[in-house]
Amino acid sequence: MQKDTGTEQLILRNAEQIFYLRGFDGARMQEIADRSGINKALVHYYYRSKARLFDAVFVAALQRLLPPLVGVLNSEMALEKKIDAFVEAYFSMVSSHPFMPGFVIQEMHRNPAVFRKFAGESGLLDLGKLNRQLEAGVAEGRYRNIAVEQFVINLLAFCAFPFIARQAIQAFGAFDDKRFEQILDERRSSIPGWMAEMLGPGALPEKRQTSRGAEQP
Repeated sequence: MQKDTGTEQLILRNAEQIFYLRGFDGARMQEIADRSGINKALVHYYYRSKARLFDAVFVAALQRLLPPLVGVLNSEMALEKKIDAFVEAYFSMVSSHPFMPGFVIQEMHRNPAVFRKFAGESGLLDLGKLNRQLEAGVAEGRYRNIAVEQFVINLLAFCAFPFIARQAIQAFGAFDDKRFEQILDERRSSIPGWMAEMLGPGALPEKRQTSRGAEQP
């Protein structure tokens, strides 16, 4: 029997939604089959086992998430433009797959070998290039002296945390989905300014320069 790539991709798409929500232990092959409109035996024909299907979902999530973000940070753009582009790329992608960041973080801890293998094959972040940009800004008097590792961690944390901690944030704040989406939109537009303030006043366009968060005329 020749495999149909359309069916294979249909199974993968539906498995993504179920694994994102329930993780490996909570997902059931029968539910994936039902959502795909096929029988469970056909799911096993294409992916052999739940573990293999799960690994395919994990790798697909990494392929969707990591290369565009690493590509932005490794580009030749000015640092401030990299920040803007990274934020837009992250929010655009994750808004369509809101449970993906939590899923990826969880599985990085559960199956670090798969993540390390993928990261090694897809190309690593060029910290040297980012560090040279930071050092140039310091030399020009525009940036504070900030370690490149702290720069990357802060940028990623600003973007990722609300998606990873969504359930807790909504519970503690009693935010419904509509209000939470508004908060995400507000954050999306605010992060570049926060990162620029962290870098130093020289990184801020005049309209963004602030004193204790208040915009200067």
